[in-house]
Amino acid sequence: MRFPPIVCLVVLAVSVFFLSGCGRKSSQDDKVQGPPVVEVAVPLEKEIEVWDSHATRIEGQKAVNIRARVSGYLEKVCFKDGDFVKEGDVLFEIDARPFAAVVEACKAAVIEVEAKIALAQSNFDRAKELFAANAISKEILETRRSELLASQAMLLSAQATLKQAQLDLEFTKIITPISGYVARRLIDEGNLVNASETLLTRVVSREVVYAYFEVSERDILRYAAAGLMDRIDVSAGKGPPVRFQLMDEPQATHFGELTYADNALEASSLQLRADINNPQGRLYPGMFGTVFLRVGAPVKRLLVPELAVGTDLVKRYVYVVDKDDVVHYRPVILGEVVGTLQVILEGIQPGERVIVNGIQRAMQGKKVQAIEVELKDE
Repeated sequence: MRFPPIVCLVVLAVSVFFLSGCGRKSSQDDKVQGPPVVEVAVPLEKEIEVWDSHATRIEGQKAVNIRARVSGYLEKVCFKDGDFVKEGDVLFEIDARPFAAVVEACKAAVIEVEAKIALAQSNFDRAKELFAANAISKEILETRRSELLASQAMLLSAQATLKQAQLDLEFTKIITPISGYVARRLIDEGNLVNASETLLTRVVSREVVYAYFEVSERDILRYAAAGLMDRIDVSAGKGPPVRFQLMDEPQATHFGELTYADNALEASSLQLRADINNPQGRLYPGMFGTVFLRVGAPVKRLLVPELAVGTDLVKRYVYVVDKDDVVHYRPVILGEVVGTLQVILEGIQPGERVIVNGIQRAMQGKKVQAIEVELKDE
């Protein structure tokens, strides 16, 4: 169907009118909306203690495998699994009757030898009198002397045997040489215990635990230059302060001191040890965590809110706004977190304006409407 030329002209004019009107409206909306609004702040400058972190595994300060010193049948278990025991507490008792009988026999042997010594002494004294009166020969006198000396030697042997028997009787009570937490018993009453072979249980002290960790040769040189290694006093058990953080903890809640450094590097690393206080017994040998070691004096660092730091496929970054309110992408190297503030080791300079709120609305090279705010020290 064909329309008259006049109708076509009217339709064309109406279309141009509406299109031009829409264009003006869109342009006006853009002008009203303007650049995105963001909050910017100058990074906070603060002296921060530098703490290096090292992965570690907890070990007990003292750990003893409990074994018997004598063989026999186990008569009694004197603890409950997991108990805290004190040094000298009896843990197990072996049937002592056979050992008591040996002690009595050894005592009898000692008495018998003592009687022989008394007789030998009497014979020797009488022989000296007779020899003085020329009634016996010197050979007989020397024989009586040797009989006395032999009896005295027999007494020493009998007394040593008695002492060993008394020790064996004492060893039927198996005690703990350290204070700590006892593991489960590994043998029950009535079983035969072989001396020095049968493992009965294990006692581990946990008031203080050891955290062993490895540091690189480069770190050792840095620590030595900072004077950290010179402050380790092995004999006194004192040294630079450390912190310990478990894997599920947001921050370190356990504290101690660096007390030991190995005397040689192995595979280009040196083993160090920290003594971690564990008064509540929350740290168990075998746990993994992180040791934080303070290096040198506090140094001045730049801090920004954690929310100001973004992450892309390559690295961490912040957005910096210049004097013309244009956004610039800055890759950064992060330090530790202090409260809600993130330490920035590299990437920004003091006095630069960093976007601290609205980072998702900013784009590299685009202008923003920057509202300046002040960061507070926490």
